[in-house]
Amino acid sequence: MPLSIFSSKGSSSEMSLTKFGYRRAITGALLMVIGLIVGMELLVRFGFSSVSRIESRTYREHLDALAVRRGTPQRPSILLLGNSLLLEGVNYPGLQQALEPSATVTRFVMEQTGFLDWKYGIQRLLSEGAQPDRIVLCLNVPQFLAKTIRGEYPAFYLFRTEDLMSIGRESDYDLTRTSNLLFARYSLFYAGRNSLRNFVLNRVHPAYGKVLHGLTTTGAPDMSESQVQAWSSPRLEQLRNQCSLYNVKFDFLLPPGFGPGEQGLVAAGKSTGSSVLVPVSLNSWSPDLYADGFHLNQEGSNRFTKLLASTLQGKY
Repeated sequence: MPLSIFSSKGSSSEMSLTKFGYRRAITGALLMVIGLIVGMELLVRFGFSSVSRIESRTYREHLDALAVRRGTPQRPSILLLGNSLLLEGVNYPGLQQALEPSATVTRFVMEQTGFLDWKYGIQRLLSEGAQPDRIVLCLNVPQFLAKTIRGEYPAFYLFRTEDLMSIGRESDYDLTRTSNLLFARYSLFYAGRNSLRNFVLNRVHPAYGKVLHGLTTTGAPDMSESQVQAWSSPRLEQLRNQCSLYNVKFDFLLPPGFGPGEQGLVAAGKSTGSSVLVPVSLNSWSPDLYADGFHLNQEGSNRFTKLLASTLQGKY
């Protein structure tokens, strides 16, 4: 009988030690996972930004956009937003120099973005402290009419947490893809993991990089001018009203390119009282001013920059 009692107590003690060992092992594993996640996040935020030219520019221009403040009637501040068409199509230092001292220009570019990215991006920039006198958004017609977002990457820089459900609905995202936006909202590692992968592959396999840079986003099917007007009108009105809540003027800038839609876009601007800037009519420039049939080359960029500067000077 005493032996039985001793055996029972020993077994209980061993079970307690075993449970403690399991808990310690699980806690240690969780701490290792958390440490790995935090380490990867810090590595991407500080390391990737220092070696990637694109990420470094995006990070810097995002901070510049948030730091924009009101100018004066004689020298207003302009926040210029857009994607690679703006990046390649406008000589940024040249535009700044052309508008000095009558206006200050700050640029924020994020490649592969469209209307929905910037609809919510403008809201976040203004709500987080950006105070320009005027916002100019540069997109072509298919990008302005698109019903998609770039993916998870813009969530880190452009989307507010409270807007993620609306963004998911407008982009036809399911709950899984919408939840991914939430992770990307707070983690640059998660938001930029595809960009990081492409960066690494581009470094170790340059031939892959050439193929990657040769890809362009396919636009939406051609629409009639009346269809463009019908689709553009509510979008222009949304952006103008969104900016007016913060006492900011809004202009939509149509870059040079090919295809239909200019007349419908201009008509939509007139019908809604929205400003649509067209320094160069679509289909008016020869292909030799484009690097790839889509983005302007250096000569085309210099020409467009001069025309844009003159157009903007006429707005203030």
